[in-house]
Amino acid sequence: MRAHGMRGHGQRPDHDAPLTPKSRHFLRRLTFATGGGMFIDGFVFATFAAAMAGKAHEALGVTGFWDQAISASVLIGTFFGGLVLGYITDRIGRRPMFTFDLILFSTCALLLFFVTAAWQVFVLGVLMGLAVGADYSIGSPLLGEFSQSKNRGHFLGLLEINWNVGYVVAYLIGYLINTYEPTWWRVILGCSIVPALISLVVRHGLPESPRWLVSKGREQEAVDIYTEELDLRSPGDLLEETVEDTDYRVLFSAEYIRRTLFASLSWSAIVMPYFALTFFGPTILRSLGLGDQSLLGALLGTLTALVGALLSWRLIDRVGRRAMIIPPMFICGFFLLLAAAYQQLPTAIGVLAYFGYLFSYGVMSITTGIYPEEVFPSSVRASGVGFSSSVSRIAAAIGTFGLPWVNDTFGTPVVLIILGIVSVLGGVMCVAWAPETSGLALTETSHRTDPHAYKRSAKVPASA
Repeated sequence: MRAHGMRGHGQRPDHDAPLTPKSRHFLRRLTFATGGGMFIDGFVFATFAAAMAGKAHEALGVTGFWDQAISASVLIGTFFGGLVLGYITDRIGRRPMFTFDLILFSTCALLLFFVTAAWQVFVLGVLMGLAVGADYSIGSPLLGEFSQSKNRGHFLGLLEINWNVGYVVAYLIGYLINTYEPTWWRVILGCSIVPALISLVVRHGLPESPRWLVSKGREQEAVDIYTEELDLRSPGDLLEETVEDTDYRVLFSAEYIRRTLFASLSWSAIVMPYFALTFFGPTILRSLGLGDQSLLGALLGTLTALVGALLSWRLIDRVGRRAMIIPPMFICGFFLLLAAAYQQLPTAIGVLAYFGYLFSYGVMSITTGIYPEEVFPSSVRASGVGFSSSVSRIAAAIGTFGLPWVNDTFGTPVVLIILGIVSVLGGVMCVAWAPETSGLALTETSHRTDPHAYKRSAKVPASA
């Protein structure tokens, strides 16, 4: 591992100056391009859930096993996509993989219009998840590497907003088709090709990450891209990046192992309950007493999570990262444990507790698109994000695959208790390990041995 001396001091005020019209336009385009991948992730997960809640279940002859397998298919693919393609991204660059993954996704989405058996949906879901996992490793690191320190959370938070918007839009499409044209279930499954193609067009011509270029020793090329696209006079902390060979073992070194565990396990504690409960939302809501209104209730639940995410997005750079992950994690646990007692409570209380969980989930969900991008160095940032997303998707897959069995064997209260405990344990871990990275440059957040040093020195701005 070869390192530069620290350079570029005194140049950061230019980097942190107000955005010019040119730099603002570039960041908006980059946010839209990278956010498209997050939109697609939420969209495809919801289309599978909505399709399996309608006529596709019967038309494809989906048995109990395939029901569980399809629910976990995208998540399984995401595991391998983040794990393998994240490393490849750190080796060959962000830009080449940025196009490949959407071509793969679009091809599979098109094939979903022609499926005739449950196993085909499963296979295509795994392949689409592979592309989604790759995009986690590419899009958010690229956006974070161009963003200013003072509003990095604002831009990265938009990616998580897009995930929630994608889920809501897809679930709404599924709800309308299931209600009025239930035989159009193939449209539900395959309609994700539309946002995929739009994102593919927008990504054309985007530059390589300057921070990745510096980590590979290509300084002048990096400075030219950075100053040109962001309309800067100087490169800020860019040249403080170290020149390093991409080595997966760095993630598990003494310096980085705690960050790797934090990013992976906190993400897992956030998404494991959510993916399980929302994929089988109508089933859970029927148990809570909504009856025939359970599908509509599941749709409203996705909107509730989106509202929480929007609130967090507005606050994340103002109040800091820890405030947006620790309290909501414990609140999620409280609401899930309260909902578990629904048989002893009025129906309204159980349902409100479920929606309270979804709102709190939305608040903390923003951090899954921010923390992993901030705690790993540029040479392995895509690998770190990819590994963290992979672990989280395996946790989510376990939740979605296991929920039907636990629900049928032990009942909905046990499901809610287990998921509530997951949230509480996640909260305990975040109290111990979650760093405060607001207002710090990426070279500061990604090259400190002690994560708690962030809390002592972070500059949380009063406003973004």
